[in-house]
Order: sequence, then structure tokens, then C-alpha cells
Amino acid sequence: MNDLPALENFFAAYFHQDWAQEHATPEAVVDTYRASESDETVARTRDELDRLLARDLDGPALAAQLRALGCEFDPTREGGEWYDWLVKVRQRLAG
Repeated sequence: MNDLPALENFFAAYFHQDWAQEHATPEAVVDTYRASESDETVARTRDELDRLLARDLDGPALAAQLRALGCEFDPTREGGEWYDWLVKVRQRLAG
């Protein structure tokens, strides 16, 4: 059983395989999520993201975890790092 259900919903429902056809940037995806979901849901997602970040996984392990959660975005294709991208997502979720 997945111990990050809110995070799985976030990635699978918003960063799905067609996310780039629906949003101009990954940041726009996060903004849409924040505008579409309740404050409680966004807070749970932030909390679960904090738990994921606290696991101190390396890039490949984070990539595997996020793929398992349904994330189809890969920050390394744009020269970024998984951990750094997740920190930025966390900050954006906080508003």
C-alpha cells in the first residue's frame, strides 16, 4: 500500500503523461493544483512531500519513487535535479 496517497494523487492526476499539453510549465501545473484542490488536500500533499524529502534518497531513487507515484515530468531533461525540483514544488505548494 502506498504511504503517500495525497502525493500520488498530485503526481498522477496533474503530472500525467499529457501535462505538457495542458500547461506551459511545471510551475503552472503546481499553480493549477493549488487553485483546484482544498487547502487541506494541499497541506496533506506538502506534508507527504516533506516526508519524501526527509528520506534523503539520491536522484535515481527519487526518480523511481516519483515514477511509481505517477509522475511523468523529469527535471533532469531540463538540466535540473530531482531533489532541487521537489524543494521548489514544496515551496510553490506553500504559496
